[in-house]
Amino acid sequence: MISLELNKLEHTAEKQNVLRIKEEERRHRDHVRRKLSLWRQTEEERKTQEMLLLSKIGEEVNREARYEEQCKKVNKDAHRKKKAQLEKKIPYYLPKMQRNYLQREGSEENVFENRSQDETEDERETIKDKASYPRIKKMSVTAGHQKSHQGQKRK
Repeated sequence: MISLELNKLEHTAEKQNVLRIKEEERRHRDHVRRKLSLWRQTEEERKTQEMLLLSKIGEEVNREARYEEQCKKVNKDAHRKKKAQLEKKIPYYLPKMQRNYLQREGSEENVFENRSQDETEDERETIKDKASYPRIKKMSVTAGHQKSHQGQKRK
């Protein structure tokens, strides 16, 4: 009878031990499941924040590109307008400058002719060399000239 009672106690102790082990395993699985769920949630939040940041960076890059494109367009238009203005002014001012040059040259020759006869030929040449003006040539704006002056800033 004692052995029967002992077997009964052992059997109930084993059942309780098995139940306790099963409960511990269930708690452990729940703990692991919660950790995994929390990790997935934080990973999703991180990905969402990363995507938001990347989209903001993309918008900023696009905004910067539009701004640079607009600046280039404005500078190009300003350069084109200045070039057109200059091309309009050249036909007016170039002949005027050439006439002025020819008038100066003609008046200087008259001054030299009216000088006294006792000057020597050498003295006349040195005076002419000192007073001569450079010839003004008609200039055409070439593509190479335009490219070389595109990047220059006005002071």
